Amino acid sequence: MKEKNLTSFMQKLIVSFLQEGRLGTAHVYQSTYNRIKSFTGGRPLKFNELTPSWLKAFQNYLLSYQLQWNTISTYMRMLRAVYFRAVDEGITIEYPRLFHCVYTGTRVTVKRAVDAQVLQHLYNKQIPQNTKMERARKLFLLLFMLRGIPFVDIAYLRRCDLNGNILTYRRRKTGTWITVRVEPEAMKLIQALKSTDIHSPYLFPFIQKYGRNEYHQYQYALRIFNYQLKRLSELLGTHISLSSYSARHSWATIANYQNYQQELISNAMGHSSVKVTETYFKVHSDEQINEMNRGILKYTFQQ
Repeated sequence: MKEKNLTSFMQKLIVSFLQEGRLGTAHVYQSTYNRIKSFTGGRPLKFNELTPSWLKAFQNYLLSYQLQWNTISTYMRMLRAVYFRAVDEGITIEYPRLFHCVYTGTRVTVKRAVDAQVLQHLYNKQIPQNTKMERARKLFLLLFMLRGIPFVDIAYLRRCDLNGNILTYRRRKTGTWITVRVEPEAMKLIQALKSTDIHSPYLFPFIQKYGRNEYHQYQYALRIFNYQLKRLSELLGTHISLSSYSARHSWATIANYQNYQQELISNAMGHSSVKVTETYFKVHSDEQINEMNRGILKYTFQQ
């Protein structure tokens, strides 16, 4: 079998992602490609050079730049995805357990989920109408009510994706089709937030210039949303800074605490596997674990 250049194959994938409109995915692959080129000194990397020793050396190189483990895992998972795609296309042969020697997991380093009490407070909070913060409050609640829909997916929702009270869309990250029954509370928020431009194909006004730098418009809207959520966090006095991710993490965490099956939660969120869903929550909260430890110390030392 003729070995081909891994980096050139990766470039072709990046181009295909761009052509498909998967700009976020293309950005992550491009970042991984840049790190590989930096590590190799700009020299092309062949598939037969991808060995456990090379991967360990690449991981150590990334560690030397003080990168977080989650960032390193992202690069490794992107590289692994490129490798397996090449295997599927018959470009290279499969090396069993090739990536077993490097970190490809996900650590929840920052608590992003908020509890039901915070969400109830947010739901009942009175904020002046027609302000950016009020729209951010409503949008955050809508993300939660639509099963933790990611901001990128709601930004690109089309008018035709909503048929009555049924919302059907394709996740931009994974391509998974999601169907959501829109509950009455969520429908009120949709009506309050939807675009008033009848000529726009999009349901919401985050992308206002159709067909012109849409990805940059989405990124700008996301920055504004997160800024307003930060201000809202300060207003609420919550110890967790709200972000666009918080609604998704909160939905998964509350579903888990309500003892819904993890497979059911995974399917509802459009994850590729339960393993992905597990990164969103712990079986027990930090508070429960801390109370357990307090009880053990009290039992042991204060008898």
